[in-house]
Amino acid sequence: MRISEVSQRTGVASTALRYYESIGLITPGRTRNGYRDYDAAVLGRLDLIEASKELGLPLSEIGQHLRAMEDDSCTDVRDQLRPLLAERVRQIDQKRARLDELRARLDQAEHGLATCPDRDDHCSTECVFRTRTTPAADVS
Repeated sequence: MRISEVSQRTGVASTALRYYESIGLITPGRTRNGYRDYDAAVLGRLDLIEASKELGLPLSEIGQHLRAMEDDSCTDVRDQLRPLLAERVRQIDQKRARLDELRARLDQAEHGLATCPDRDDHCSTECVFRTRTTPAADVS
């Protein structure tokens, strides 16, 4: 298959395919006139690469795991991947906790804006963007 057909069948841009080739994730053959010539196995490999990217794995690690799949037993590959996936889950849980905290602070800021009194004076910070530990200023 030519690069355009692989791109069309997989949804992976031709530029990405060339990049994957440059870093060793895929290896096409070459025709006599120098065109890339991909075999059908590349489709499955690209599916695995894209699925791994969706899990948040960097391309360098994806390459390591592709090589392990070629060289190691299924049991060894599984044992290598499980801690990696557990670490990704831990990282996502940390990000989720930070996002939940940010959401709570945004809700607090919105509440501060909603309850801020109307007045003609210059705006001050007692209504919004306070940290949770800062007591509300006396708004007289």
